Amino acid sequence: MSGKDDEPIANPVKSAALHVGGDVAVEVALQLADPIRALRDRLGLVVDHLERHVATSTGPTPYPWRSLQTLRQDLAAAYLEATQLARRIEELDRALHDDPPQWFDLAAAVDLGLRLATHHLGPGIELLFDLGHVPPARGTPGTLALLVAQLVALCARSARAVSGSSLSVRVSAEESWGFVTIADNGDGSDRAAELGELARAIVTPWGGSADAASALSQGCAFEIRLITKPI
Repeated sequence: MSGKDDEPIANPVKSAALHVGGDVAVEVALQLADPIRALRDRLGLVVDHLERHVATSTGPTPYPWRSLQTLRQDLAAAYLEATQLARRIEELDRALHDDPPQWFDLAAAVDLGLRLATHHLGPGIELLFDLGHVPPARGTPGTLALLVAQLVALCARSARAVSGSSLSVRVSAEESWGFVTIADNGDGSDRAAELGELARAIVTPWGGSADAASALSQGCAFEIRLITKPI
C-alpha cells in the first residue's frame, strides 16, 4: 500500500503529554524566575556588605581573617552561580514568549538558541559559528530559539561520540530567504529525521521549510529556510 495509508498515525496521548509537559515547563520557569533573581540580589548585597566591612574595619577583627576570607570566597562563588542561573532563566523566559509570527532578527534568535544549549557544548567539541547579518526573517523568534537549542543539542551529542569532532552553526541570506545551518561531523543520530519533522512543522506555517540528514560516522545536518523582509 502507498500514499496516506503509509503515513504514521499521530499518537494523540503522546501529543497531549508533550503539550502538557511544555505548559508545565513554562509555568515552572516563570515561578523560578523571581526567587532566583531575589537570591542573586541578596547574595550580591551580602558580598558587598562584607567587602565594605573589610575595607572600613580599623579594630581587631571579630573572627579570624582566614575564616572571613573563606566566607567571602564562598559567598562570591554562590553569587556568581546565582547570577548565571538567573541569566539562563531570563533567556528561557524570553524564548518561551508565544508571540504571533513577526519580522525578527534571525541572528539574535539563533544566538539565544545557542546560549540555551550551552550546557551541551562541553570540552572536546570545536564550535564554529557565523551569525552573519541578514534581513529580518518571518516567524516567532522564541520558538525558533528553542528549536535551534534542540538541534544544537542533538548535534553536540553526535559530535561528542567522536573525538575531535566539530559543530557548526551558520546564519546566511540569499535573495528573499534566510538560512540557518546546523551541522556536525560526529557519529550521527537516528533522531535527526524526527527533529527534522519537528522543524518542518514549526516553520511551514511561517512560509519556511526545513531539511534534515544524518549518516553513521558522518554526523547530522539541519537547514532551516525562512522568508526575509524585502529591503
